[in-house]
Amino acid sequence: MAENSHIDPSGAPRQLIDPFGRHLTYLRLSVTDRCNLRCAYCMPQGGVKKLAHDQVLTLEEIARVARQAVRLGVNKIRLTGGEPFLRRDLGVLLLALDSLRNRPDLRITTNGILLEENLPLLKRYGVSTVNISLDTLDPEAFGVITGLGREKGPEGHKKVWQSIEAALAEQGLDVKLNVVLLAGFNEDQIEDFARLSQNLPLAVRFIEYMPVGRHTAYDSSRFISADEVLEKMRRLGPLEALPSRPGDGPARRFRLAGAKGELGVISAVSSHFCAACNRLRLSAEGCLVPCLLADIQFDIKNLLRGGASDYELSEALLDAAACKPMNHGQALSHLQTVGCPMSRLGG
Repeated sequence: MAENSHIDPSGAPRQLIDPFGRHLTYLRLSVTDRCNLRCAYCMPQGGVKKLAHDQVLTLEEIARVARQAVRLGVNKIRLTGGEPFLRRDLGVLLLALDSLRNRPDLRITTNGILLEENLPLLKRYGVSTVNISLDTLDPEAFGVITGLGREKGPEGHKKVWQSIEAALAEQGLDVKLNVVLLAGFNEDQIEDFARLSQNLPLAVRFIEYMPVGRHTAYDSSRFISADEVLEKMRRLGPLEALPSRPGDGPARRFRLAGAKGELGVISAVSSHFCAACNRLRLSAEGCLVPCLLADIQFDIKNLLRGGASDYELSEALLDAAACKPMNHGQALSHLQTVGCPMSRLGG
């Protein structure tokens, strides 16, 4: 039965399809809840309690989930955290994912602090894209938003920029910047971030501030909509709308005239992109999460550690897909924090 877990009784390949006909082809794997930064929108001031070592899935367990997901139609996998480069022996998982057939598109999201030294690892296992989280171009402000403090902020900011430059120099590696916008903190840097795309082959993505993780208070006064971002970017010149490509995800893509890179906005709150959502997430402690902004999760750790067959694991993945809601139900007028901590899920 294990080897045929991806075939239904009629003989047709089974797929991760939710009740609304969306094919879930994108799996995000949180490999750790540990992080070397404490970004204000991700963690509360006092931090969150770390998972015990035995609560976190092993790399082999994560690889097993990925293998069954690929058999069920997943063609894109992203490693997240916490900070994924804090996970010891990450190469073991990358090797397992690189060996999958049909081989998925492998991507990773990082805060950039440890990226430069790990670029050879990404190249070795064919990672196509690295997303680097950077919310400010000001070194001291970087210390404030990340919890490093004003004194250590410039050093951390320098490391991230060195990583960005090194990643851009790697042939065959696409580089994206993820910028979470917060009113009163970095909205005055929107144009400066956008200018980066003019001279660098970089995709800059502006992400709306989302109410994710019950442990972290959400301040709606900090919210900046994607439409406001577009208005500010147009001050630099006309924006050419770019077509959506397979694997692009929810970003609306644009380019300034003559630019080497591109721009994007992710309007997770102000304009639901739920109708096109193709994501399923696995948290660091082994919960399948069908929607980032809903309180639905399936704990599969006991399955993985209780001798479950590949068929039973596939059934759990299919059950999670079957419970994906039509939309996240959040409205600008009434935003509520939901879900598990971002440090365990990776956004």
